[in-house]
Amino acid sequence: MSIVDTVIYALLVIVYYMFLKTALEVFTYKKLRNYSILMISILGVVVSLKVDLFLGILVLFILLLRPIKLNLKEALVVALTAEFGFLLGMIVIMFILTTAGTVFGIKGLELNMTWEELFHYITTHP
Repeated sequence: MSIVDTVIYALLVIVYYMFLKTALEVFTYKKLRNYSILMISILGVVVSLKVDLFLGILVLFILLLRPIKLNLKEALVVALTAEFGFLLGMIVIMFILTTAGTVFGIKGLELNMTWEELFHYITTHP
């Protein structure tokens, strides 16, 4: 794994952490220890990116139900809010980094498609 990948994963963990912490405070009025939220965030990013997004939602939902002891409705709202925010944050981070990599010629961040290939890909895949 290159240094660019490490930086991107660190940014994604920070985004996940912020959305999870905010969702917990807003929807449940609970303040957990920062280390526990950080561990859940690391696990959520790894499962969501490496395995499957829906499994990431399920793992977060189960963690919110069992160890944190939220009720069903609170756990569902917090899990969906954190994952949705994570997805939006990931899209924004990747867009910014890909744009910067393409403009400044950074090898690990360049967009490796021409505009014609990109438009063809967009129009042929639903």
